[in-house]
Amino acid sequence: MDGDGTMPGEEVVGVAEPVLPATVVTAHLATCARAIADAEPAVADLPETADHLVGAQRDISSALTRLATRLARGPLSEDRAALVEVLRAAAAASEHAADALDAGGQLFESVANETHF
Repeated sequence: MDGDGTMPGEEVVGVAEPVLPATVVTAHLATCARAIADAEPAVADLPETADHLVGAQRDISSALTRLATRLARGPLSEDRAALVEVLRAAAAASEHAADALDAGGQLFESVANETHF
């Protein structure tokens, strides 16, 4: 036996961490989004809620961009090219939503600190 616990000639192979399928992750995301839509967060929690939404919008934008990039590899049919453009437009829209929410950061703080709601 070698010092690392293997027999001579054996190779240690790292095992990748399990990754959830995209369908599972997106179903969870949809459920969370519905819960947020149905919730009425306390006004005092708006700044933190907005920060989380900004990050989530940026992550969605990134995911859509990566998917568009992946689909754009290789020869493109008309439908595939159109889908790439749809994904890129959706990614840009998500990024714009994040920017808009981020720009309102000081307003979220100001409203959260109001004493009359």
